[in-house]
Order: sequence, then structure tokens, then C-alpha cells
Amino acid sequence: MSLRLHVILKKILKGPVRLTVTDNTHVFLNASYRKKIWHVRLHWMFAKASPAVQQQAAQYILNHNKKSSKVIDQFIEDHWHWVRHPLPPIVVKGKIYNLESIFSRLNRRFFRKKLKSKITWGKSGGRQGYEQLQMGSYSTSRDLITVHPSLDQKKVPHYVVESTVFHEMCHAVIPVQKINGRKQIHPPAFKKMEAQYPHLKKAQKWEEENLGTLLRKSRRR
Repeated sequence: MSLRLHVILKKILKGPVRLTVTDNTHVFLNASYRKKIWHVRLHWMFAKASPAVQQQAAQYILNHNKKSSKVIDQFIEDHWHWVRHPLPPIVVKGKIYNLESIFSRLNRRFFRKKLKSKITWGKSGGRQGYEQLQMGSYSTSRDLITVHPSLDQKKVPHYVVESTVFHEMCHAVIPVQKINGRKQIHPPAFKKMEAQYPHLKKAQKWEEENLGTLLRKSRRR
């Protein structure tokens, strides 16, 4: 596959190419022309891309046109799960709640122990000025669930933490989808799965009534 990519680059760039296939998690395409040689660094996902995408990558290197840029951006977005982002330190035991216990219980009850995702408390002391508190998040590339540390306190009910973990577990099963050309983070299948959690409405009500207080406290940390 790298050979095909190299051939396409040489053909479109019309000259010798020194190709380096990388696993860089931040820069997916980089190229320069030095001493009559193209020096091209591409993420390995491009080696697995179709010839049409590889041609657009070469065209972008040649003239930075908008059409090629759009194709490349879409390709990277569609294959973001291929990017091997390193895992942060995994911390499951909080002062009040043990995320591993919560995850294992939900995994056993609702997912037949099939989920292999990692789970961790996020870092405390986030950036100032957050306009909203993201209680949890799921990283496809890391297969990692992160829960906001503000939930690790006695005043936060167990079912709220559990609901947050369950929500992110649903993301691990049902990825973002495109329906009628529009990206949907929570497609109908996701909402149907999430509705299986018996305390969902109670957890959502608690969040609506207490999210502002949690947000203010998280800013002061």
C-alpha cells in the first residue's frame, strides 16, 4: 500500500519523493520541497486510503487547493478511530466512587460483559471560563471513558454517576452517525439504548437542578 502511495505521489508531484509513513497523532500530512526532492510525511492511514484519496493528498501537497483539503479533512474525520492516542494515567478510585466497579456492574447487566473500554476520572482544575460542564466523554481513538471529577462527592447521587458512565458506554457501542447528510451524536438507536437505564429521568432531573452549582465549584478548583 505504501508503494502505491509512493507511485501516486511521484506521478502527481512530477519528481523524486522521499516518503515517510508516520504514526504521529497531531500532524497527519507534512511536505516540503528541498534540493529538488519532495520530502513527504504522511500518517499511515493514507497508506490504507483509496487511490482517489491518495491522489487528493498529492494534489493538496502540490497546490493546497480547497477541494483536496476538504477531501483530506473528511477522510481524517472518518478514520479518526485509527489514530493511536496514548492513554492518560488511569484513575478509577475516587474519594467517594469507584468507576471500575460502576463500569463492571453496568457492563455485566446491560452489555453482557462485551465492552472492553477503559474508564478514568478526569483531571481536576480544568480551564477557567468553561461555559458548560461536560460530565463525561468518550474517546473513540482511545476507547476511553472519562468522568468529570466534580461528580466524585457525597452530594452527587450514585445514580447520577452511574447514569453518566452508562451514557458514555452507549457511545462506545453506537458511534456518531450521519443521517440524511447530517452528523448525529445521539442518533435514535443511541437514545433507545440509553433509555434502558432505569434511573435516567431522575438523573437528568438532578443534573438540570444542580449542574450550575457543580460548574461554579469546578471553576474555583
